[in-house]
Amino acid sequence: MAYGDEKIVVDVKDVDRGAILYTDAGGKEHTYHPARSIWLEVQTLQILTVLGGPAEEGGTPKLITRVRGSAVLEDYSISVVGDPNSKVRALKISFEAGEYGPKRSPEGDPLLFGSSLEILGGAMVGFSRADWEIGNSDEWWISCYLPEFFIDALLTDIRSGWIDSMNVGLRLSQLYTTEHPWAPVSSRGHLFLRPNKLDNSIGFPETASGVVWVMNFASTSRDLSKPAPPEPVEPDGFDEEMQAPAPDNPVASAVAVLALRVESLRGTLKWVGGAIVVALLFLASK
Repeated sequence: MAYGDEKIVVDVKDVDRGAILYTDAGGKEHTYHPARSIWLEVQTLQILTVLGGPAEEGGTPKLITRVRGSAVLEDYSISVVGDPNSKVRALKISFEAGEYGPKRSPEGDPLLFGSSLEILGGAMVGFSRADWEIGNSDEWWISCYLPEFFIDALLTDIRSGWIDSMNVGLRLSQLYTTEHPWAPVSSRGHLFLRPNKLDNSIGFPETASGVVWVMNFASTSRDLSKPAPPEPVEPDGFDEEMQAPAPDNPVASAVAVLALRVESLRGTLKWVGGAIVVALLFLASK
């Protein structure tokens, strides 16, 4: 259905322990229990800067910067009770500086029972119907209100391209699930928003509100290990027999010099002997 369509009313009533009972058109009953948490993986991020009105009359307009993007529910979906066509896994998400919601989990709050963690900020989850006059479609949205220093750090890391992954955990009231409260924490039941409490119409369902209690973003993994030293490489044509000569041996060197001198003397004697023979033959001929 869209904004301006005929109002659709469903049969929803409160039952024990905060649960609600929905009876469908066929008379079948469905029980939805309060959800404990909602987990999201952020898919896209974009910085949006708008020119806002002055803080006081006659003041100077100010720039407002927020982060918006898209996120996906982990392993389950969300829809409005009695409206299966509204079921989705992807939602719009926004982060901006602001103070919304309690700073700590209220004492005895069954939704946040057992949580001793500091609350990071406030959160809201809602569903807006399509409006043909404006031209928008059905839209699931999440608004997170966080400390200004965190938003500043987030803006810096987005601009530098440092962020590679981001996850968000919320604790909300007015959010329901198919899982029983005694189900293990690891269970993943589908999530639901309640129809409008005033008339049980699904056109404008209730908004879930609560706190941000887990949030982290990380960079791309980098290998910080130092590379091993390279193995020595032998040059091409290396022959084991062609190695550097061994250090000189004095005795071997002396013997080698003596051999050269003897060889030179033998040559000299052969030349002198030859000359004497020639001289004798010349004298004989006289």
